[in-house]
Amino acid sequence: MKVIQYYLRFTDWINARFAWIVAFTIIPMLCIMIWEIVMRYFFNAPSLWAYEISLFLYGGYIVLGGAYTYMTGGHVNVDIIWGQLSHRRRAILDILTSSFTFLFLGVLFWVSLEITINSWQLGETTMTHWKPIYYPLRTTLPVGCLLFLMQVLAKLIRDVAIVIKGEEVFSVQVRIP
Repeated sequence: MKVIQYYLRFTDWINARFAWIVAFTIIPMLCIMIWEIVMRYFFNAPSLWAYEISLFLYGGYIVLGGAYTYMTGGHVNVDIIWGQLSHRRRAILDILTSSFTFLFLGVLFWVSLEITINSWQLGETTMTHWKPIYYPLRTTLPVGCLLFLMQVLAKLIRDVAIVIKGEEVFSVQVRIP
């Protein structure tokens, strides 16, 4: 039981920490976009790099924040059905549908890991004139998938506990610094 509690606390902690760190990428992304708007519309001098850098930051922002969003219940549910169910029946439905989530994230993790390893070996760059390195962005996908898989497993454990006990035993512990 202690191992399960440790896993749940660790998973919540790591995903909250990643979300807290990744949330700050919005600041440079905002500054880059303001810079690009000023340069493009006031000085008629658009940059080669602003769009790609903001795209890279936003891609990492979305991929690495997915597990935290899942942990806090921010992903979409079909509330017409799910919202009408009791707490225990919601947990049962979540347990049944978690297999699809595991399958999707497992395949996405495996394929993205192969692509990421290949990208690092090749020293992949984008195909634009600026040619920035691409493998750091590629790395965010398998890392994000792994964090998401950890959070799905944590939710599955919590749902099984709800089905067995009838109440939430291992609540989500979210503390962002």
